[in-house]
Amino acid sequence: MQSPPQARRQVRALITLGLCALLASCTRMDRLDFTAFGRDMWQRPNAVIAALAIAPGSTIADLGAGKGYFLPHLAGAVGGKGRVLAVEVDDALVAHLKTRFAGDANIEVIRGRFEDPLLPDGTVNLVLLVDTYHHIDDRPAYFRRLLADLAPGGRVAVIEPDAELGGLLGLFVKADHASRASDVAGEMRLAGYRQSARHDILPVQMMLVFERSGP
Repeated sequence: MQSPPQARRQVRALITLGLCALLASCTRMDRLDFTAFGRDMWQRPNAVIAALAIAPGSTIADLGAGKGYFLPHLAGAVGGKGRVLAVEVDDALVAHLKTRFAGDANIEVIRGRFEDPLLPDGTVNLVLLVDTYHHIDDRPAYFRRLLADLAPGGRVAVIEPDAELGGLLGLFVKADHASRASDVAGEMRLAGYRQSARHDILPVQMMLVFERSGP
């Protein structure tokens, strides 16, 4: 039997799927693709920000920021005294982010490395990874190094396509672009973290939050 949070997640997801199918006039479910619809519908950025309970004035790093979808939401959460670090390893995306957010004083674009995001040591209150975790090589080593970048009480939030979804929802998850929650938790534990929260608020993505497991 499903737990109440899992059941609510399934209901929300099915409603979203129904709206998507209606908007697209789809007749075959195997042709549906979440990316074909407005991202706000399925990414639920306001719900994600609320679940993260970001304090004004925080420093947040968005690892694998892409074209910057989450950056305005994060910048609004930290406020004028906060700081958002947009990390990318792709030169074209770095250039795009610098152009798009040139006028945003609290958004800084960082050209990271595949093995190191090059964040300032001991200052980051929250590291966010959205659909990025599976792209990282040797994850335990990567996140072990990341511990040095976290401020006291700092957290890491992993939003990742859920490889364990079945049924209709499983149609929207590509096996090579997804992770299992148990694998993520295990790798993060090896890196020196403990899981502090899981939020089942997204249709096809898990949302796991970690913090340092020791002093």
